Amino acid sequence: MDFNPLDIFSSIWFIACWMGYTLFARRAAKKRNCLSSVLYRYRQEWVLKLSLSGMSEVDAVMLSALEKQVSFLASTSLLILASLVTVLGTASTMFMNLSSLWFVTEVSLQMVQLKLMVLIFIFVYGFFTFTWAIRQYGFCFILFGSSFHTVKYYQETEDSSAVAIERDFEAMAKVLDRAAHSYNYGIRAYYFAMAAMAWFINDWFFIAACAVIVFILYRREFLSSSLKAMATARKSDNVHDEEEIEFE
Repeated sequence: MDFNPLDIFSSIWFIACWMGYTLFARRAAKKRNCLSSVLYRYRQEWVLKLSLSGMSEVDAVMLSALEKQVSFLASTSLLILASLVTVLGTASTMFMNLSSLWFVTEVSLQMVQLKLMVLIFIFVYGFFTFTWAIRQYGFCFILFGSSFHTVKYYQETEDSSAVAIERDFEAMAKVLDRAAHSYNYGIRAYYFAMAAMAWFINDWFFIAACAVIVFILYRREFLSSSLKAMATARKSDNVHDEEEIEFE
């Protein structure tokens, strides 16, 4: 298999964009508003509310809805993987017809198969992160169910606390947050899979697609109107300047 310098550079650029943005987002989330930092505050307040008022049917439905979102993408990953494996095993030569287009660089069949393997690896990674997120949401069901009385029980029982058993509520909020982070990592895998598809066209298009994906992710996680609205709802310029949420 022949590798030209541009193939090597584009591969390194792809890894650098993915890992570099992940590290940047993780560090930036500790200092400024982003979807992760703002939503973590809301998750803490959700757990705090449950510790004070008990768990309602609405809370259970909300948690179930979060799990279903991840389950859908995990199932989709399996379908995509099945398709990619089929293409890799029986129809890789079909991709060779792309070279008839003037803007598509002609490559060997082995290189096409390698690019398909990269896509397969990305969606395998996405599947693992989504299924781990599903498991962590399942952990939250167990934690919440064993720790909080239901609203009906709490309201109908005199001198009863909303909390069934004393827990470290901050740790519970972190479990919920880690499930969301796993979901976020899986979403990023989908985004970078879109960039990897550009590799079938040519290396320069692939390099540009990686940069565009990083820009889109940054804009959505740090500059989106949804983020600004959620931060404005808290009436705070920076959630890191707020007082720490204290659990009783």
